[in-house]
Amino acid sequence: MARRYDYMDWLRALSIFVVVGIHVVSKIINNTTTDDWIWHFANMFDAGLRWCVPVFFMLSGALLLTRDKEESVSEFLKKRLSKVVIPLIFWSFIYTLYNIYELGESYTAYEILVQFLTDDIYYHLWFLYTITGLYIMAPFLKLLVVHMDKKTFQAFLLFWVIFSCFLPFLPKFFEFELALTPGLFEPYIGYFLLGAYLVLYPVPKKYLLPLGILAIASYFITLWGTYYLNAGLPADEFDDFFYEHYRPNALFITLFIFIGFQHMSKKIKPNALITRNSTATFGIYVIHPLIQIYLNKFFGLNETTFNPIISVPLVWLLIFIISFGIILAMQKLPVVNRLVP
Repeated sequence: MARRYDYMDWLRALSIFVVVGIHVVSKIINNTTTDDWIWHFANMFDAGLRWCVPVFFMLSGALLLTRDKEESVSEFLKKRLSKVVIPLIFWSFIYTLYNIYELGESYTAYEILVQFLTDDIYYHLWFLYTITGLYIMAPFLKLLVVHMDKKTFQAFLLFWVIFSCFLPFLPKFFEFELALTPGLFEPYIGYFLLGAYLVLYPVPKKYLLPLGILAIASYFITLWGTYYLNAGLPADEFDDFFYEHYRPNALFITLFIFIGFQHMSKKIKPNALITRNSTATFGIYVIHPLIQIYLNKFFGLNETTFNPIISVPLVWLLIFIISFGIILAMQKLPVVNRLVP
């Protein structure tokens, strides 16, 4: 299954645009309180955008775990890991330099190594570590996909939903945690496999309306739940429980968007700009926080420069366009293009 899916290009391009938006409005969320109207303004955006990262994992699983091409484990890992480990090392170095020269941090060589190994250099690089782990597991997860029939696959996903989506509510709201926490049902493995399942067993269109209703309800649950948990908290103690990618509310929204794009696949036509954007997704992801930082430092442009109703979409769009342009240029340069595959 090596063919290109146009709807996946559109979905990937939209998802990276949404990621940039999250990192714009989250600055407001993390620096204000529920007493401020702009907190609620940002929450209205953020509550409906958290589907983008799960979609990335689903797209990766959909493409990697359903491929017909036979590859040895070593061939698979050599091809995939080089595309993420080399950029991870480089961009970790870049953000370490930022921490040193812009934030005034000081590290020994050992401390830098520990930060790199423990994913503690910059907030958004966690995604690269997680996708690296999934790539390592992918050849073995593919065996599961190949040998599971539809009902077995559904049973696996059901257990994933129980363990990853619902059991975290126990310690959060009932102050106890089950001792049984199987590692195979960790959150992002489930999304990785869910993408493969939906390609192999597309959900009939008749379920799209109920999913849409669940998605809308999930949005309001996220909106209200986040307010409920943060009412009275100071600005530096934001509780993101309902924002987590593997809560049921996030799952229903993600499912609706992914399946919705699948059902629009016959209407979605190839688009050169969208395809180019799709291939620049990785680079846009790693570079856009720097663009956000320096737009503010050199031009005073941030999410609250003007009224947030104006500033948020303006800064969001500028960060995205500048990031996209830089990555397009980098991808044309030999050697450098390996840093933004």
